[in-house]
Amino acid sequence: MKWFLGRFKYAWLGIRNGLLNDKSILFQFVGGVLAFLAAYLLGCSVWEWLWILLCVTLVIVAETFNSCIERCVDYISLERDPRAGLIKDMAAAAVMIVCVFAVISAIVIMVPKLMN
Repeated sequence: MKWFLGRFKYAWLGIRNGLLNDKSILFQFVGGVLAFLAAYLLGCSVWEWLWILLCVTLVIVAETFNSCIERCVDYISLERDPRAGLIKDMAAAAVMIVCVFAVISAIVIMVPKLMN
């Protein structure tokens, strides 16, 4: 049981480190909080809340993976290398793709509510 609880400790340390030391993760987290606030104020249904939760989760997870990939590349590649840049660009592209999905979902869910 101690081993199992230790996994949560390390995970919380990772979350804390990401929020305190990575501006991109913090920015996405704040965006998620704003999305939750908008969903609350607009009276979203349970299914709409689930979509919003999915989008926020995907964006934060993607940004966390992106930050990990960037740090690994920076650690491994001590000098500028176009391959390292490509790896970082592709990781950033993954975040952008998820963000586009989240924005489209927000438009589909929230714009009709704002029109009423």
